Amino acid sequence: MIRISDILISIVILIILSPLILIISILILIIDGFPIIYKQTRVGQNGHKFTIFKFRTMSNNITKNENLRLNYFSKILRRTSLDEIPQLINILNKDMSIVGPRPLPENIEKKISKNLRIKRRKILPGITGLSQINFTGKNRKLIEKIKLDIKLVNNYTLINYFKIILKTPIVLVKRFLKNKSSIIK
Repeated sequence: MIRISDILISIVILIILSPLILIISILILIIDGFPIIYKQTRVGQNGHKFTIFKFRTMSNNITKNENLRLNYFSKILRRTSLDEIPQLINILNKDMSIVGPRPLPENIEKKISKNLRIKRRKILPGITGLSQINFTGKNRKLIEKIKLDIKLVNNYTLINYFKIILKTPIVLVKRFLKNKSSIIK
């Protein structure tokens, strides 16, 4: 039932947001050129590696300072999580779910003990999850996020799936309002 919900919700969101997707794509192209979509290898269910899609927010200008690579528009995309819209394609490709543990890059996942890696890989990774709706700031340690991922995996039901989906927009708005000053910097 969760897979059917993933497909239906993803299609509806893609249709509703298609004008916004077009506008974001055009703005990225005008501001910084190609590519519009950022691709990176992530680790998913059962250790399956896949390519995650996001709107590109980092400038093509090469610098080690991330703040210098983020323009005003990129900061808005990140702060509002609009950069994650292309992950709906990952859901339709069955690489991800709407709700699940965040798909981690290989180098980050290797920092987690093998036992915890196996546990969090039991379900498809998601765009949102317990870690995202319990966002407390950038200083949270990886192990704290992993504990929330494991809690999600252990309590993964259709009811909890929809509870997390319903809480996500509220958390996104609160996070944006709390941290909107970081966009202006």
